[in-house]
Amino acid sequence: MKTKLVFLASAFFLSAPIYSQIGINTPTPSSTLDVSGSIEGNFREITTTYDLDAKDYHVSFSGALNSTLNLPAIAATDGSATDFTGRKYYIKNNSTTSTLALNAATGQTLRLGSNITNNNSYVLKPGKIAVLTANGTNGWDLSTDSYVTIIDSYANGPKVVAQTVPASGYYTLNDSPITLNVPTAGTKIVFYFTGLGTAGGSANSLGTLRFQLAQSGTAVATYPSVNMISWYNYSGVFPVCFSFKAAYSVTNLAPGTYTFSLQTKREAEAGSISDVTIWSSASTAQVYYK
Repeated sequence: MKTKLVFLASAFFLSAPIYSQIGINTPTPSSTLDVSGSIEGNFREITTTYDLDAKDYHVSFSGALNSTLNLPAIAATDGSATDFTGRKYYIKNNSTTSTLALNAATGQTLRLGSNITNNNSYVLKPGKIAVLTANGTNGWDLSTDSYVTIIDSYANGPKVVAQTVPASGYYTLNDSPITLNVPTAGTKIVFYFTGLGTAGGSANSLGTLRFQLAQSGTAVATYPSVNMISWYNYSGVFPVCFSFKAAYSVTNLAPGTYTFSLQTKREAEAGSISDVTIWSSASTAQVYYK
């Protein structure tokens, strides 16, 4: 009888689920694992493309060229060797100018939430952090510090100085140039220009002004037709007044120093035109980084 009782008790003990909490540096753990102290994870520094594996925890990228971090494939079968739902990776881009593309395995996605569409890849810009958590929906939950910040702001003008716009060719408004610094890749610059002018001519004379944005410095470029305005002089007795404004954004500039100027050109004129004059203009620029 004793043998049977011992056997039954043993069977009951082995078949019952075991619930426990583990405490490290604490005698009273309040969670499944309660660590009262620091946690040490594997740290890896990379400078080029790399494949994450099970031994990685925190990966720091400091490469001189744009590179890729390939994430391991998550198994769809629960309990398999590659079913690591809940695994976390911490990624930091410590490069000054290079990006790090986070690529999920083929057929798997990165999920950021909000109104952002799930994607297979995400570009981590210099100075940014990403936390990746393997989820149960065939991919990874991605958390980043990709909020938008204004890293610099510039303003110029207004100056009340008469500037006669020539009859042909582009003319640079002398109070519009803004010189600014782009500290890192991935910035966006938003420009705003405003101004006042007059046009003199005969009765029923008319014309158009076309504006473009000229870029010089580290790289040279021209952004055409950022705005157009038209004027019409009904009586011809007095010059007609007009105002203008332009808003434009420039992205993906290499780090460096740039000067941006607003230029204008007379077009589509009819009648006898005596002059087109810009009396004042003002410009502002804000440098954003996400």
